[in-house]
Amino acid sequence: MKKTILVSMLTCLLTFAGSAGALMGGGGTMGTFMQMPMAQEMFEYGPITTPIMGTDISTTMPIGVGPVAMGGDIITVNVALGEFSNPMDMYLTVYAPAANPFTIYLVHPDGTLKPASMGIEPWMAGVTDTDQTVTNMPTSSLEKGTYTLGLMATPTGGNRSTYYMWTTHFVVQ
Repeated sequence: MKKTILVSMLTCLLTFAGSAGALMGGGGTMGTFMQMPMAQEMFEYGPITTPIMGTDISTTMPIGVGPVAMGGDIITVNVALGEFSNPMDMYLTVYAPAANPFTIYLVHPDGTLKPASMGIEPWMAGVTDTDQTVTNMPTSSLEKGTYTLGLMATPTGGNRSTYYMWTTHFVVQ
């Protein structure tokens, strides 16, 4: 139920009314590029140590969380996506209910976390791919609980009505 609420909250925060018909491309695979989204497509998967890149949106798992995925005490958030056919804006979200159950945070270009209520700014803008380590830290610096990470990829230009959204989580014990 918490994940359903989280996805609904993220969708409300990161989308607005717009025309999907004006965008080109389609889901799935075409050659060596990830195609542009034509709808709002969401994918959820369990914690993995390293991202799984590819050109098929449904099998790509772009967020790895490092050793914490296997019960370790280090979080290494790495985000990696195959190449898109056109530039995309990437939004990286963090939901930490143990710290604040009413706030979704966005990672900003400078690496800082800010509440989404302070404004929605892409983590990366106008990119065709990414392979970035976002953080590497001990779990002891975080409150115990489940943390959910989300990556939304939407065509560059500010119309966030079509996107791919991947979410995963990790647990700090």
